[in-house]
Amino acid sequence: MEILDSQVHLNHIHPEWRNADVEDIFAAALAAMDAVGIDGLVVSEFWGFDGARRQELPGGVFRSLYPFSELAATKEPRRFIYHTVVSIDDPEVDVQIGRIRQQPGGAALRIVPSPDNGGTDRLAKGEFEPFFAAAEKYQVPVFCWLPGRSALIVPYLKQFPRLQFILDHCGVGQAPYRLGPTAPTLLSSVVATRAERVQQFQEVAELAQYPNLALKWCHAPNLFSEQPFPYRDALPVLRRAIEAFGVERIMWASDYTQARTEMGITWAQALYYILESDQLSDTEKEWLLGGSLRKALNWSK
Repeated sequence: MEILDSQVHLNHIHPEWRNADVEDIFAAALAAMDAVGIDGLVVSEFWGFDGARRQELPGGVFRSLYPFSELAATKEPRRFIYHTVVSIDDPEVDVQIGRIRQQPGGAALRIVPSPDNGGTDRLAKGEFEPFFAAAEKYQVPVFCWLPGRSALIVPYLKQFPRLQFILDHCGVGQAPYRLGPTAPTLLSSVVATRAERVQQFQEVAELAQYPNLALKWCHAPNLFSEQPFPYRDALPVLRRAIEAFGVERIMWASDYTQARTEMGITWAQALYYILESDQLSDTEKEWLLGGSLRKALNWSK
């Protein structure tokens, strides 16, 4: 069975990732993937909020650089694709989005609007319309991180029906870290209890009525489980997701380098609670672990 991971901040795989050469990071990434059995993945390259590996334009607009993703997609084009982040304030937002799928490995966009920087207010006010219009024009799927704020995407789902949206991290609020304090950038998105997050997922399931929305099944062991591996109490929520969206619109992701920080989960644990589950059919596993991602991102073999 092919195993494709829908999100990993793979440049963080190296213990010295901030300063290590990208070639060394790439070697560490391949070794880890091969050890776990990951055939391919979507790189979510992130170097922090300190201005590293990005260009600043007049007016304070940043354009991120993707040296690791570009290297990975060049060296192993069948195993790696990546998403980019484009500012809605970029004076060339249409041009920047139009270039994405022209780059080797360029596959998608991601938005991460936060209450802390006014992003969620701007999303609610419709200020992302030019961004999504360009994404639809160039057929660039968009991953959307909207923890507990999934309803904000509804007007855009209606306005841009030919654009593929993917709702990140099951669409519900952030769970508090189990290892140490929760990152300050996530505190405004925390939903404290499992019961509240499960209840919140009912609202996410209602969004399945929009055929241009897919769901990234990510961080479920932290969001929906109070048990150790294999997190069996998370599977009923996954079954509810399958009933609502259909398994063809749900893609598994480990977000491994973040999951290990939040709860100490290994990459293998993030995968094998799905892969070895007796509550899922082989066909469901094939869609969850690769088929849905290929379909949503039009990622050919």
